[in-house]
Amino acid sequence: MPGSARRYAACLGLAIALALAAAAPARACGAETDCTLPMGSYRLAAPPGPPRGAVVFLHGYGGAPAGVMANGALRAALAARGYALVAPAALPAAPGRPAAWNSTGDPRRRDDAAFILSVAEDAGRRLGLARGRMLLAGFSGGGMMVWRLACRSGDAFPAYAPVAGVPWRPLPADCLGPVRLLHMHGWTDRVVPLEGRAVAGGALVQGDLFAALALMRRAAGCAGDAPDAAWLRGALMLRRWDSCRPGGEIMLVLHPGGHLVPPEWPALVLDWFEAGSGSCLRPATAASTC
Repeated sequence: MPGSARRYAACLGLAIALALAAAAPARACGAETDCTLPMGSYRLAAPPGPPRGAVVFLHGYGGAPAGVMANGALRAALAARGYALVAPAALPAAPGRPAAWNSTGDPRRRDDAAFILSVAEDAGRRLGLARGRMLLAGFSGGGMMVWRLACRSGDAFPAYAPVAGVPWRPLPADCLGPVRLLHMHGWTDRVVPLEGRAVAGGALVQGDLFAALALMRRAAGCAGDAPDAAWLRGALMLRRWDSCRPGGEIMLVLHPGGHLVPPEWPALVLDWFEAGSGSCLRPATAASTC
């Protein structure tokens, strides 16, 4: 074959290869591949069949979506109930710093509330789910960000489930409401104690969980500070406020451990989420309709 013919064939082959590459569908994102958006990225693990709902789970300080997806017990528990797991990625507060959610609302940093909503919308399109079937949850620093959205954007998600994360001081004067929120915390947590503590050399002070719950009860229009029910469920201690405005319900669940997501969390929080304002989490002596 003459040299000009060989060059022509090579160019033709390259053109065909480029055309095929352009026509090929983009690799779908998932549990091991980032879903990219203008404001950041997230990962997604869908259940085996059509999803019943989704849990948008915010990782802790220094974490990443890959770490959330590596939690096999969490993924399996959600998938068994038909739930997808959506794990957005936080950004470092400054170059060289660990990833951390902008739970203080620092205007110099990314608007993480807007980013999380964009993740929910994009994941919803991929999964065929409305945001009304998504629960926003998070651990530690991720739980602090969940508190911020629950307070500032109460109707962004139908329910919120922070674990071992509290709002920063000073607490806001008030929150939007009504809101459904289930907070779970370890009795022996020393990283984020129930009463909070100063961190970053005193530059930031974690809030008092009980003061934050009182703030959220007011936002939910609950009748009083005393819980409507308090009971034990194995090693767990539960309190529920449900004499609130329609759509409002606050729950506190304490476990005996430290700074962790206990193994009971997925089933417990999904039972609560699926029940709506008439929670299926009830004292053992009460009749259950679940």
